Amino acid sequence: MPRWLWAITLVGIAGWLLAFTTAPQLLLFILTAIGLIPLAALIGKATEELAFRVGATAGGLLNVSFGNVPELLIGGIAVHDGLIALAQATIIGSVIGNASLVMGMSLFYGGLRNGIQRFDREGVGHQAILMVLAVAALALPSLYRASDAHASVKELSVFVAVLLIASYAAYLAYDLVGLRGGPARIEDGGLAADTGEGLVENEHPEWSSRMAVAALAVATVLVALEGNVLVGAVKPVVQQIGVSELFVGLVIVPIVGNVAEHFSAVQFAGRNKPDLSFAIAFGSSIQVAVLIAPLLVLISLFWHPMTLVFNPVEIAVLALVVVMFYFVAHDGESNWLVGLQLMTLYVMAATVFFFLPTPAGL
Repeated sequence: MPRWLWAITLVGIAGWLLAFTTAPQLLLFILTAIGLIPLAALIGKATEELAFRVGATAGGLLNVSFGNVPELLIGGIAVHDGLIALAQATIIGSVIGNASLVMGMSLFYGGLRNGIQRFDREGVGHQAILMVLAVAALALPSLYRASDAHASVKELSVFVAVLLIASYAAYLAYDLVGLRGGPARIEDGGLAADTGEGLVENEHPEWSSRMAVAALAVATVLVALEGNVLVGAVKPVVQQIGVSELFVGLVIVPIVGNVAEHFSAVQFAGRNKPDLSFAIAFGSSIQVAVLIAPLLVLISLFWHPMTLVFNPVEIAVLALVVVMFYFVAHDGESNWLVGLQLMTLYVMAATVFFFLPTPAGL
């Protein structure tokens, strides 16, 4: 990890310590949001190091468990505190941000440096199918609620959540464990990026197993502590600066929680390895949509039940991102213009989210 990331860690710790004082909530929000950046990077680095030790399969499972820890912890804290709209927005924002902003930046930079870039169309196509399933799962409860304002969607959301987790398990069995038949394909390289085997240039681990486990544990605890301060400051901050909970969850939290992944995806695209960029950006989107979201639904049953009923604008933007994803993936090649168009879509969506009020009753 670069030294500047370690320096930023001190900023986050300072924000957490200031939470015990009468410091302004806006200052706490800014410091803890910045502090999440190196913690997310540390989790990714520790997972990569462990992947060297335990192999591709177990490394992939580690990535599934820890790759989106910030979203899971912040979403869980928000659900515990009854900030359901914030938790839901964090889910949608992470999916949209990774699939449009991160992928757009990667393809734009990679296209400028390398011209037309080619990738494994079949592997990305499998991801596209799972993304379509995720959009359907997130949209159908919302459509059902829209057809009957008095309908109870709690049971439906739980049922859909279980189906999504089962679908993701099948996806892992096919694309990670190797239950596919026939020779291995190039998408295995993409998964290596997610497991950590393709994310480092060195062929050997830099940390010991104990150091990696300790770093992973410490980073996870710190994310939980700083996430608690961040979520606690959301209400006062949105009232003070005039933005909605939706904008905080849809734009701010996903960006600061995924900076390390953003950097890695762009870096690999610049090295003319777009398959690794797809594995990082879309792999993270898929994890959030079909694993983190249903887990939050199930966890919320212990506190404030969260459903899969989302704002119509959120669903519409998510659907547009998936459509763009399909057109990017269908011919197996990309260029800088495609990346620019994906980034443009994200900027337009973020602008709409800025003016979108937080709906009541979610």
